[in-house]
Order: sequence, then structure tokens, then C-alpha cells
Amino acid sequence: MRIATLALTLLTFACATATPPPPPPCNPALALINATVWVQSAAEYRASSIQTYSTARRMLDAALADPSWNVEEGTSDPSQPPAIILDADETAIDNNGFETRMIRQGKTYDAESWKQWVSEAAAEAVPGAANFLAYAKSRGVTPFFITNRDKDEEPGTRRNLEKLGYPLDPNLDTVLVRGEREEWKPSDKAPRRAHVAASYRVLLLFGDDLNDFANARDKSIAERDAIIDANAALWGTRWFMLSNPMYGSWERAITGGTGTPCEQLQKKIDALQE
Repeated sequence: MRIATLALTLLTFACATATPPPPPPCNPALALINATVWVQSAAEYRASSIQTYSTARRMLDAALADPSWNVEEGTSDPSQPPAIILDADETAIDNNGFETRMIRQGKTYDAESWKQWVSEAAAEAVPGAANFLAYAKSRGVTPFFITNRDKDEEPGTRRNLEKLGYPLDPNLDTVLVRGEREEWKPSDKAPRRAHVAASYRVLLLFGDDLNDFANARDKSIAERDAIIDANAALWGTRWFMLSNPMYGSWERAITGGTGTPCEQLQKKIDALQE
């Protein structure tokens, strides 16, 4: 009995004084896996995108039949030619190949790798986008791509859009990148939308991020939700959101945009609610 008691005492002491095992190593790139595989492989992702663009096609017909239809308030001019505005990344072109590259390198993002990816013009088409854009062009509607890709990335962006067969006017700049003009240096897309609206009747907006529709930079989760609610009548009629679970400004609302990738990952974990 004494031996058993002594053994138990020693075991208890050893457990109390043993160094706890170190936490598992942080690999923030692993957080991208489920989202990237979903975009690459899930039939549900394809259905969601095709559904969005199919609905947009019906609303485009309605917009063309209504001379007063204009998503840019205060600029309604029935005599202006019709246009639509789309974001590029994860709205018209799908960069899941870049995300795969980052996962395999153990990264979440790398600026140099991104510029290399853009120069390759290897992004694929978002499901449903090509058919919709071809239809819009057949109805005499000009698509404008407003993207926050940098000015030096415009050539690669144009090559990618052309490879996908998206309509680009050879006589008109319809790819409006960040920094292309001095007043376009901020990420806010409103000045570029206003540039299009000065000459066109803008019928529909497309994006994968709230900032493609309204300036939501540095807004809290509650403030972002308020923007959604305030514009409830526009979703699915004049504004069309594409699914992008891989990245976006929604992350900054959780992480504040500060800290290391591992610290940001922990902030996301801490933000989870049961």
C-alpha cells in the first residue's frame, strides 16, 4: 500500500511539474484550404455564381426597358448609352489558383507573388460571367471593370480578360485600375464609378466585396451590416454580390488589419460564436 501511495504521489508531482506541451505550430495558410477547395470543387459554388448572373440577365432586360433606371443616383439621363460595372477579382475572374499557390508556400498573401500571378494572366472565369457579359454586349451594354489592382498590373489584367473572351472596347478604356489617375489612388471606387456615370447610364453593379458597392473601409461588423440593410432593395435587382470566402475586407472588420498572420488567425478564432 505504501509503495502504491508513493508511486501515486510521485506521479502527481511529475504531472504538476512537467512542462506543458508546446502549442501546435501556426500555419495561417491552412485557414484558406476549405474556402479555396470549395471555390475549386463545389458544385454549390458554381450554382451560386450562375444563379447570380442568371438573375442579373433578367434584371438587365428590365433595366433596358426602363429609361429612368440608373444605379448612380442623381445622374439619370435616358439619352446616355447603357453600361454595367464589375469588379474583376472573384467577380469576373477566379484566382483560386493563386490561393492554392499561397497555401502550398505556407502563406496567406505575398505582394511579389501576386504581381507574378497577374502577369501570367492565368485566372479562370467566374462561372456564369462569360455568358452574361456576351449577352450584355449583344444588347448594346458596355461593361466596365473597376478593380483595385495597381496601375502596373493593368496589362496583365487586360490580357487575362481578353483570354477569357470578355468584351473590351479597343477604342475605350473600360478597365479602370487603382492609381491610373491621381484621383483614383485611394481604394474607394466611388470616383471611378462617377467617371463612368458621367458618360453612361449605369444599370447594374457586380462585386464580391462590400467596397465594390459602398465605401465600407475600416467599418465595424455592425456598420457593415447596416450598409447591407440600408440597401436591401438593391440586392438582386441592381447590386449583385458574388461569393468569395477566400479573402476580403470582411477580414479587416474582425482583425483590425494589424498583427502577424498568426495573430490575425487567432483573432478570427476568438471571434467565433457558438
